[in-house]
Amino acid sequence: MTEPALRLVRAELFKFRTTPGAWVSIGVVALLTGLGITTSFIVARHGVAHFGAPTTTTDLRRLMGAGYTAAIVMAPVLGVLCITTEYRHRILTATLLLHPKRSDVLGAKVLASAAWGLLMGVASFVMIGIMGIPLLVAEGGSVSNLLDQVGPVLPGMLAAYVLLAVYGMGIGTLVRNQIAGVIVAVGVTLVLEPIIVAIFSSLAHMDVNFLPTRATQALAGGLSARGPGGASASTAHVLLSWWLGAIALVVWGVGTTVIGYFTTFRRDVV
Repeated sequence: MTEPALRLVRAELFKFRTTPGAWVSIGVVALLTGLGITTSFIVARHGVAHFGAPTTTTDLRRLMGAGYTAAIVMAPVLGVLCITTEYRHRILTATLLLHPKRSDVLGAKVLASAAWGLLMGVASFVMIGIMGIPLLVAEGGSVSNLLDQVGPVLPGMLAAYVLLAVYGMGIGTLVRNQIAGVIVAVGVTLVLEPIIVAIFSSLAHMDVNFLPTRATQALAGGLSARGPGGASASTAHVLLSWWLGAIALVVWGVGTTVIGYFTTFRRDVV
């Protein structure tokens, strides 16, 4: 990477560090992860739901992946903010005057979004460490059994945060308007995807596994998470293998970014 490109990436990371929205996003990730931790302790015993330590592989994996909802909601929103903030505050012109090559600017934003998405993922797992593990111990659960799920869940979940942030940046590139971009990013996850999955499941008896939320579940070790887009979803749904889930998320992120670059990002900034 050339020195000008490195400076662009450092500049984008500096924008994140000095923008309240990026830190608010991490705070929301911590909050949603905390809610995910709490719901993972609502387990079924003899057909009755109660609050207790998760013991099955599915329930332990749900606890380890308690940041799932935060990933599918907040990582795309972060990516949207990365680029639409510049349109909203009309500072993209100054960026392009300093470095007119737009592909370099967009590439720097991709790398910065990915890096901040990774930070969000780390914040989520820190929350699991400081809240989930003590709660598991207090309820008499097995920490060693939980740690057995680190391998299947943690790498994929961190990768999902990264790829979903890039996907959100692609949405922001396409939409340009900040409010509209956030609505699209959240609406696709919370509204459109569940509708599509329900339609295909009920009418065509097909599992639509290549959508971002289902791909995230696959990448995170076949995670069966309670929450938007996903798996309160029964285990009857067959997910992709983890590597196909990764490919699907890469396609969503790269696809939206490339389309946005050729359709909107190269237009004049007004």
